[in-house]
Amino acid sequence: MSVKVITRKINARKITIKMVDGSLIEGKINIYHGEEVVQRVSDIFTKVRDPFIVVFDVTAEGKSGGVLIINKRNISWVSPEDEPVRKEPQEDEEPEEPAKPKGSWMERMRSS
Repeated sequence: MSVKVITRKINARKITIKMVDGSLIEGKINIYHGEEVVQRVSDIFTKVRDPFIVVFDVTAEGKSGGVLIINKRNISWVSPEDEPVRKEPQEDEEPEEPAKPKGSWMERMRSS
């Protein structure tokens, strides 16, 4: 019998979500999506067509550590944290090279 190991890359970002009912949810979302170009938290809401997001390491209503699958229609706003969440590379994963700074938008426009 062969065993297939499925691995999924995680590029997690900490976020705070305000739901339309007024509740606040804090947690992490994975912005790594193989088929879509997703580099920011906002891309999850503008480029990914899936109507749901998965939030893990959730803190809501006094409980923490769970997973929520949230319909995007029920979200009032999302506030991402500035820094990406650090994760340890998995054994079968090669460490990713950090992105090279591209400069400000104005500097890129001047150089083109």
